[in-house]
Amino acid sequence: MISKKIIFSSNFFDNLAYIKEQAYDKKICLMIKADGYGHGMDEIVKLATGRIDVFGVSNQEEALHFRKLSKRDKVIVFGACENYALCAKEDIEVALFSYDQLKKILKSCKKAGVKPKLHLNINTGMNRFGIQSKKEFFKIISRLVKENLTLAGIYTHFSSLTTDEEYSQRQKMIFEEYANALPYDWDTCVHVGGGGSLFEDVECDMIRVGMLAYGYGNEYVKPVMAIESEIADMQYVKAGEHVGYLCGFTAREDMVVATVPLGYADGLPRLLSNNFDVKIALRKARSTGNICMDTFMVDVSHIPVQVGDKVIVMQDASPLAKICKTTPYEICTNFIKFRGESVIK
Repeated sequence: MISKKIIFSSNFFDNLAYIKEQAYDKKICLMIKADGYGHGMDEIVKLATGRIDVFGVSNQEEALHFRKLSKRDKVIVFGACENYALCAKEDIEVALFSYDQLKKILKSCKKAGVKPKLHLNINTGMNRFGIQSKKEFFKIISRLVKENLTLAGIYTHFSSLTTDEEYSQRQKMIFEEYANALPYDWDTCVHVGGGGSLFEDVECDMIRVGMLAYGYGNEYVKPVMAIESEIADMQYVKAGEHVGYLCGFTAREDMVVATVPLGYADGLPRLLSNNFDVKIALRKARSTGNICMDTFMVDVSHIPVQVGDKVIVMQDASPLAKICKTTPYEICTNFIKFRGESVIK
């Protein structure tokens, strides 16, 4: 394949080592939802197996795909599922958001003769999923006792650790109240997540990590993914001519334009048109014209290049995110659509 998604294993391993060092004796749940945040679930699971304790996904489909990759490792679905009995049969642990959902889960699992492993989500202020009242909490606990079940886990998600300290402190206090209300003899894993939770003083057994593992969040981690392609064609453009759709660029002087077979269908945001640089032969070349569905063009007038030369499209999602006024999360997950080859180095 001409275009490649490169996964740098050494960077990934260094990031995990840093996370473990910061976590001390806490377990690590690595989030691999959204195809490993765009890096590729298959590749990330291959690298992470044996290095972390638990994997986290967002839906049943992702969990079942994970089971094809790993039969033994623990996986938790943090979103809703279509078939809780199937998840239990496949030893897939699932999130519990409400008492009504619990009744649905127990009904389907009883019929199938399986016992679910549940993680109770406490909504402490994210307001996305989870219970919000002590009354509902104790209803759930009572029902589990009646069914001779215990919770595999209890968790919350911090929404604003990097932006609102007061709100985050409130979330911590609420969560600790629920965690302390668990039956004392239950072997329940207490875990937290949300950007920056690794560095917060939270009483818990496990930390869920996402983008930090993939190289974003602070200066001590390194980006794991790069996107590369090559020059597929070259065009000689005269002054006054246009480049790309909708006359997105007009040549002020004669120039040479290289075509790279990668576009917004592969995850490259169209917002980057005319506004970002790639590297060819260690030199910068500027995007020229509107990014197309499967190609984009760059100005190589100042670089001696030829068809087949390597083009480094992305080494770090942060500069691209800044241009697009978004986050590295969105830039990386765009590459779920990537149609080239994935390579582990």
